[in-house]
Amino acid sequence: MPAGGRDEDDEETAARGAPHGVTLFDHAQISAEIAEGDRALARLLEARGLTEAQWHEVTLYWTQRMGDDVMDHAERARIPLVYSDAFSKAQDALRPLPAMDVEGYAALVAAIQAAGSPAQPLAARGLSTADYLRLSRHFARAMAAAPEQARRFFEVLQALSPPAEEVEV
Repeated sequence: MPAGGRDEDDEETAARGAPHGVTLFDHAQISAEIAEGDRALARLLEARGLTEAQWHEVTLYWTQRMGDDVMDHAERARIPLVYSDAFSKAQDALRPLPAMDVEGYAALVAAIQAAGSPAQPLAARGLSTADYLRLSRHFARAMAAAPEQARRFFEVLQALSPPAEEVEV
């Protein structure tokens, strides 16, 4: 690793060749804002000085860079990880985490599984897809750090899940 360290490497990689000056971090931030779904795309982009055509060019560029990084480096690819981390941080900063305990989260996951789609269970709770992603990240960290939370989650999830059908062989 160069003397500057990984963060400086990530910053340089994120800015190199970016069309319209939109770095990887900028793209993650804008994508997080788009994912909220609370503003028209044209208005959101206009505030950033971008047209939809420019946004598509930028998105194609960064998608290609991430794909190339994976093709060239497989599991050691950095660009998709840096992007994912930047997107998650940007999205989490846009709205507070909805109030929910681990049992409520398990009930939400069970409802999504039963419905086969998140749309209705989220709407019934007044949540957006972005809220669900925030909750999923939060509870993944919480359950990894506290086995008791993970145990409670899986107990509720199992209690709310329909019994598995027996399959004849």
